[in-house]
Amino acid sequence: MASALPGYALLEVVAQAAPRQPATAQAPAPVATGSMQLQVRRLGNSVELVVEGAGPGPQLQQSSRGSGWQGQLLTATPTGLRFGPQRISLPELGIQSVSLDGSGSSYSLSVTPMPGVPLARPVVSADGLNLILAFPTAPQASLQTNRLDLSQPGAVPLPTYAPPLQARAVAPPLGDMAVGTMTLRNPGYVNVSGPSVTMTLKNAPAKDALMALAQMGGYGFVFVEDSATSGTSSALPAQPRTVSISFRGESYSRALNSTLLAAGLQGKKEGNMIFAGSNVLSKTFGPQLSKVYRLNQVSAGSAADYLANLGASVTKTNTITTSVTQGGDQNQPSGSPNSATTQSSSQTTVEAYGSLTGPLVGLRATTDSRLGTVTLIGDSAVMIIAEQYLRQLDLRQRQVALSVKILDVTLDNDSEIANSFAFRSGNNFIVNAQGRLLGAFGNSLPPTAAQFDQMAGGANSAKSITQTLRLGETNTVVPPLTAQPVNPGNVYDQDTFFNFVNATITSRSTKVLASPTLILSENQDEIKGGAEVSAALASAGASSGSSSSGSGLSGTEGGATIGRPRSNESYVTVGEQVITNYTVTNGTQGNGNSCQPSFGIAGLTFGARVSKIDDNGFVTFTLSPQISATTRQQRVEGCGLIDILSIRRLDTGSSRVRDGQTLILTGVISDADSQLVSKWPILGDIPLIGQFFRSTNGGRKKRELVILVTPKILDDNDGGRFGYGYQPSTAQSREFMGASGY
Repeated sequence: MASALPGYALLEVVAQAAPRQPATAQAPAPVATGSMQLQVRRLGNSVELVVEGAGPGPQLQQSSRGSGWQGQLLTATPTGLRFGPQRISLPELGIQSVSLDGSGSSYSLSVTPMPGVPLARPVVSADGLNLILAFPTAPQASLQTNRLDLSQPGAVPLPTYAPPLQARAVAPPLGDMAVGTMTLRNPGYVNVSGPSVTMTLKNAPAKDALMALAQMGGYGFVFVEDSATSGTSSALPAQPRTVSISFRGESYSRALNSTLLAAGLQGKKEGNMIFAGSNVLSKTFGPQLSKVYRLNQVSAGSAADYLANLGASVTKTNTITTSVTQGGDQNQPSGSPNSATTQSSSQTTVEAYGSLTGPLVGLRATTDSRLGTVTLIGDSAVMIIAEQYLRQLDLRQRQVALSVKILDVTLDNDSEIANSFAFRSGNNFIVNAQGRLLGAFGNSLPPTAAQFDQMAGGANSAKSITQTLRLGETNTVVPPLTAQPVNPGNVYDQDTFFNFVNATITSRSTKVLASPTLILSENQDEIKGGAEVSAALASAGASSGSSSSGSGLSGTEGGATIGRPRSNESYVTVGEQVITNYTVTNGTQGNGNSCQPSFGIAGLTFGARVSKIDDNGFVTFTLSPQISATTRQQRVEGCGLIDILSIRRLDTGSSRVRDGQTLILTGVISDADSQLVSKWPILGDIPLIGQFFRSTNGGRKKRELVILVTPKILDDNDGGRFGYGYQPSTAQSREFMGASGY
């Protein structure tokens, strides 16, 4: 072991699984290049730096300089870095940079922590192949909960910790992909053998050049013309293909295939015969194989289109129906007899489509939509390739169970404090009616303006009464002149004080909880007959048309903006139908107006759409929940009452959540404060004493919508937690499902 330098700690790590052997005379070991690399692993309370490919018996000299750590690594045998010098930044783990550099048997390691973050000495170990450095770090918080006090409105305390900013731009982590690999033989390569070829041609016909090469190798030759490429007019012959080649002692197979490539032709060998042409791979003398594949998951049409893109020729039957209407007058009145006749004719054609290049050239395919089958006809070698493609396509689409919990919390705090008193002294009567000053002096009350107008009489009486009502007088009947309003304080005892205090504090806490579970797949096909969900869904005149957009609703009371025209969408409605509007139509010929009601949902509407379920356990989805409630009613003249809805809706964007994690959506808060004070002038503002001369009414209403979404990817192999694993919670439901044979 080498001696330690001043200020350094020398450490030699030797794997127990690879003990040193006695030195013997042998040839030097070959130098392995590109075998070392740096990997980082995050554990519970530490970060591990793994130097892969360090080999047995590495020596490490480590030192601390400032707040960082440095190490000098010596390997037993010379090696190299697989990806060259490496530098990794991990600011979220408290490490600003980790670097590995060097060559041969000497390498340097450097670790720099974030500013203000301490870095302790690592625990060093080895397993015979890799060197492992474990740096202790602070444990990460795995779960944080907050307990809400529903009886007291207020803010929820949140942690004040914020993660540090990244020192540089860091790309998001990449996921794993499912990869299907197979080796394909070039179908256009002709496997022949013959003598070496020395030949030079310039702008020679390709047919003659190929014929000369075939005769040179002792093969028969057939050139197949393709009618599809012979031109659009029979009077104009197709232009001959020419090639310019020069071979000097070239092998026979390369010379023949190079000539086919230069001419843009296909070639194949059957027996001792060479066929050449623009489309000879689909023509053969030998037997062909036919197979019928019944697909389980993918549709037959999409599978056939996939094979066509790879070179297969797919045939489909198309039927075109033409309708011709003869006779009749286009300007005739509505409802009159129509003498027009309509004749329909149908034309059925069989069309073939497919790419001219690809590994499946020469394969023919057709589909049957009723059974979901694909029929393939072709050579056995091409059939094997097509079957491997179909096996990789016919996979089950993943499903996810979105467990949703919707909590609507309502907190109401109302307070009312009012003081009323009365005092009589002689014929003076003073009343405090909940902050309102009422005073009467004398045995009678003063006359009103209406009594003076009554004395004038005539037309002035009606005018004065109208003015009196506009001034807020409460007397609708003009009293006679002989009537004198009496002081109401005469019925109370003299020199007596009367007081009445009314104080009320009301606190209410309510919640609405819904917990639906939606099972969705990532299939985005349209549902046949699936209508867009809108406000008209709850009414008798709901539209049954299908929409392909999957977004947007008519009206403002419709609910969630996610509908259900596609297979990856779901919609839940729980509530009561209420009338939110009337459409008034004026009647004709003496008939009255008609009122057509429009309905809305007072309750919960919830829409969900799943976009992607990837191989790494992440689910991408979109939510659109809404909660509405009737706050008041309003009358529409000639029709009836309508309900005014209070709506709270949250339309999320595209969210990506790992399987089993819970996404909490909150912040949809409605907070209203009201304060009403009635008081005497001047006296109501005096401290302490002023509370007897005023009335205070205060109220606070706070409503918050909290949504928790937990995606669970269903495991089709084991059955998952749903379906067979369901256990009813009540005895009645267990009895019912047991009697039903579940």
